Amino acid sequence: MNNEIIRGRHRAPGRHNPLNELKLLARETAQPAMKGAAFVAATGGLVASFANPASAEPLSASTAGAAAVGPTAGAVPAASTALAKIGYAPAAQKATTQPAAAPKPQVIEDIQVKTERAAAKAAAAKAAAEKAAAERKAAAERASRDLTRRTLTATTSIKSSSNGAVPGASSGMRSAYNWATEGQCTWGALAKWHASEGYYPGGWTGNAMEWASGAANAGYTVTGTPRARSILVMQPGVHGSSNVGHVAWVTGVDGNQVHIIEMNALAGPYNYNTRTLTDGPGMKYIYAP
Repeated sequence: MNNEIIRGRHRAPGRHNPLNELKLLARETAQPAMKGAAFVAATGGLVASFANPASAEPLSASTAGAAAVGPTAGAVPAASTALAKIGYAPAAQKATTQPAAAPKPQVIEDIQVKTERAAAKAAAAKAAAEKAAAERKAAAERASRDLTRRTLTATTSIKSSSNGAVPGASSGMRSAYNWATEGQCTWGALAKWHASEGYYPGGWTGNAMEWASGAANAGYTVTGTPRARSILVMQPGVHGSSNVGHVAWVTGVDGNQVHIIEMNALAGPYNYNTRTLTDGPGMKYIYAP
C-alpha cells in the first residue's frame, strides 16, 4: 500500500494549530492576489475561533460554519453587541443616537448701513420739525395780520373832516419781494404793508413823490381821503419831506389827524418812529384792498 502525503487542510484530530495553518497557506499560494485572499479567509477563521470564547453567547451552527470560511457581514455587529453589553458605544453609534445640535445663526451687523439709516432718520425728523415750525410761524403771522386789520378797522374813523365816506379799494399788481431801497422810507412802508396784508404791492417804481401816480397805474385806489391800512404819499416839503418826497404807513385816522409809522425820518435809516400829522394839501393815500 502506497501512502501518499497530501498537502492541504487535512490534519490529525486534536492537532490543529491556526498559526501553522496560516503559514502553510501563505507559502503554498503561488499568486499574490490568491495569497491575499487566502490570508484574509484564514484570518477570518482565526478571528472567529478566538471570538467565540470571548462572547457571552455561544455561536450558532450557521455562524460557526461561516467563520470557518472567512469574515462575514455579521461579524462586526456581533463584536459591537458584545462590547455594548459592558457599556461601550462606538463613536459612530454615538453620533447616530445623539446628533450634534445645529449651530445657532450669527447676525452680523453692518455698521455703515446702520449709521446711514440713523442719519436718514434724523434728517427726516429734522425736516418734519422745520416744516411744522414754518407752518406754525405762517399761521401766527396770518393771525397777527388779521388781528391788526380788525383792530385798525374798529378803532379808526372812516371819515375825514372835509368829506364823506371813504371810497372802496381795488386790488392792484403784486410783487414777490420788497423792491424798494433797504433802510429808506419806501422800504419801510412796503414792509408794513406786507406785515398787514401778507404780500407786497408792485407795478411801479421811482421816488416817494411818484408813488401816488404809479400805484394808480398799477390798479390800486389812490385818493385824498385818509384811511387806516394805507400808504401816505407826501410831496417834497410837506411835513418836513425831502426833495424826493416821503411815504409812511397809516395806522389810524381821527378826523383830520393821521397816525403814521415811518422809516428814515426822525429816527434815521432802518429805524421806525411814529407821528401824528394833520391831513392837508400834498398828501395822497394808497389803499390796501
